[in-house]
Amino acid sequence: MKDLRLNSFLGIDFGSSQEIAKEILITRKGASLDEENSSDTALLFEDIKFAGRDAISVILLFVDDKFAKSAVYIEPKLDAYILNMYLEIKNELNSKYFVTQDDFENYEEPYEKDDGHTETGISIGKISISSFWSFPDSNGGLDDFIALSISDELEIVINYEDGDLADEMSNKINEENSLDY
Repeated sequence: MKDLRLNSFLGIDFGSSQEIAKEILITRKGASLDEENSSDTALLFEDIKFAGRDAISVILLFVDDKFAKSAVYIEPKLDAYILNMYLEIKNELNSKYFVTQDDFENYEEPYEKDDGHTETGISIGKISISSFWSFPDSNGGLDDFIALSISDELEIVINYEDGDLADEMSNKINEENSLDY
């Protein structure tokens, strides 16, 4: 685990340009670029397979034309399958990388673990479930990571992130937003 690094997502190296990212993802079977909802900071792909599952979408985020992070959205056939799918994907990530110790389940009243209302609690924001895998940066910078969670739309969300580029993106957004003050 010590030498394990996270340098890319679906064959796209972190730091790659939008053009390179497009070329790589568009070659995946069935993938289509949603040009209307893409921009100079984000590429949205639909009809793409991810880990053998049909993804609703895959979003690639860029800072100064450098690939910084991605998000994969997967929806179970039925809402009742969301927890099983989450655990299945978590086990797949644990098998590929390492068994994470960073698992989080938060329940707000009136919800409790195993109360039979987990999907409802998630959908109204009273329950959150997530796991994280952290990887040392190749260049000694901020850690890179994978995050797995369930959204309030009852979708599985898998994020891949380069720590340094994500930090650069966050700083740039904060700087742009502060111009309003």
